[in-house]
Amino acid sequence: MTPPSERAPHGGLGRLVAGAIAFALVAPLALAALPLAALLLGSSPRTRGETVTAGIAAGVSAWWLLGLGELPDQMVRAAAVLTTAFFVVATFRTQLSVIHRGLVAVTGAAAGVVALLAALGSSWGELQWWVARRASHTARILMGQIWFTRADPAPEALQQLEAWLGTVVQFLSDFFPAVTLLQLLAGLALATAVYERVALRPVGVPPRRLRDFRFNEHLGWAVVVPLIVVLIPKLGAFKAAAANILLASGALYALRGAAVAVFGLQLVGAGGTFLTALLAVIFLLVLPAALGGAILLGVLDAGLDLRRRWTPPSVRD
Repeated sequence: MTPPSERAPHGGLGRLVAGAIAFALVAPLALAALPLAALLLGSSPRTRGETVTAGIAAGVSAWWLLGLGELPDQMVRAAAVLTTAFFVVATFRTQLSVIHRGLVAVTGAAAGVVALLAALGSSWGELQWWVARRASHTARILMGQIWFTRADPAPEALQQLEAWLGTVVQFLSDFFPAVTLLQLLAGLALATAVYERVALRPVGVPPRRLRDFRFNEHLGWAVVVPLIVVLIPKLGAFKAAAANILLASGALYALRGAAVAVFGLQLVGAGGTFLTALLAVIFLLVLPAALGGAILLGVLDAGLDLRRRWTPPSVRD
């Protein structure tokens, strides 16, 4: 168990609530509720707050797990259960950081889901077809609503929207594993943050602030190897898996780059919640360039440890 002196002070409730709302907009809330319930129950709830929170989280998880669904839904549920199991074991048995526990958990879950697909006689192609079918159906409904709610829709605008929705459908079908993996990691991070706030005696290494986000530099192989696979024509059978690994790794490096940017701003006294939110809005407005810059900054930090170099020796020591 991590000593109490190493625990981050309680605070940031507003950021935690905002994070939970943002997560619920892009992923099933049960992806955070399931690991939260498991962590609290594994810690043997001692207070009313722990018991109530564990009960609510367990109820949300059970409702989601027992629901009907197509092949992608069942695979996500299986991945969530496996990820939670690996993550809880790593939390109680190791001193790994949250991100490293999460990476261990999703890697184990990915292997389990691949084995499950094979046992069920399914394939990546079938899973991809189901994702594309469902996403296309949602896109058609959205187009229909836009058509009927506008008295005189502009054909050019509708064509652009239809083309954009087609791109989104293709992206979701091609990168369903990577998107699911990132959702699972975000759910684990949210669950751990809530667990640290609610639990009387939380177990495991507590989460760090965004400015301190980092991971082992060996993750770079998750970029180099898939990139080689993508570039070599003879390895076409593995390109789909390699592309998904590249996307997930790129997202982690982008987050590391964002952590470096926040660290730098706070180092020069330009931090603060308002400025962080403003930068997030600007980031979204110039997404491609900002994303590329964040990935580059994350890669540089992995190789050069920029935050340590920028920290004054007196503070570093």
